[in-house]
Amino acid sequence: MSVRPHADLRLEFRDDGLVDLSRRGRDLDTTDDIDNLIQALQMRLLTMQGELRRLGHPRYGSRVSELVGEPMTRQNLERLRRHVQRALRSDPRVKLIQSLQVRPIAAEPGAVDVSATIQPDPQKLLGPAFEFGVVLDVG
Repeated sequence: MSVRPHADLRLEFRDDGLVDLSRRGRDLDTTDDIDNLIQALQMRLLTMQGELRRLGHPRYGSRVSELVGEPMTRQNLERLRRHVQRALRSDPRVKLIQSLQVRPIAAEPGAVDVSATIQPDPQKLLGPAFEFGVVLDVG
């Protein structure tokens, strides 16, 4: 069996919340394998589901934006966890989400820490389970 690695342009997630293309000298940088999957999962969570409909990807993204401005009650944290889980599972390279936690960040009201252990599908991406983490601002 031959597994074709996924490669893409590497994105730079800046402290001001913007995303830009990463450069290596004068060239654009690339990412592949597990790093590419991690980047793809981050972008899927940050993209509102349906936002890419006009580009032919109506189901791409997540429903995280539905909770923007909502208080991070136990019920809303559970809704957010389900939205994150659904988005992570929608990438065909994800075989299993072994663990998933969504916790509010006390020092940053409206921000939540998402951490997961993900097992890639060995038919699509070779490698062991890996840790995935992202901070989402839904305040």
